[in-house]
Amino acid sequence: MILKIIAIVLWILQFNVQITDPTFVQVFDVKQEKVIRQIKLTGDLEKSILACLDASPEMYGGFSVNPDSGQILHIKFRKPVDLSSPIYPDLIKEVYIFLENGEPPRALIFFNSVSKNIVVMLNGNHGQCLLQNKLD
Repeated sequence: MILKIIAIVLWILQFNVQITDPTFVQVFDVKQEKVIRQIKLTGDLEKSILACLDASPEMYGGFSVNPDSGQILHIKFRKPVDLSSPIYPDLIKEVYIFLENGEPPRALIFFNSVSKNIVVMLNGNHGQCLLQNKLD
């Protein structure tokens, strides 16, 4: 599972060689295989994304997170963030949110000091979060 996650991140990075600015959310289109836009990571947008991540996440039980369509949001937080859900064992420093058509959203979480990364399914009202912030 970890090897597949690493493969996905490397796949994204090969199309996005620029250094990620933590003041922007990068929107990667899977079909086009490129970053199609960058959105300023305002305080309100960050709060909204964190609320989506904290809204009833569940560990992902699938074997693959390789998307066939949709978008992947890449968020690198200015400072590591703490969420209330016990599913997150440490502060979160970076996240990739997979928004694949017809699938529940998944998030690949990178922690501040724990070498373990996890993939979670987001069960909250992610659509409202994304529409409010013009990410969808």
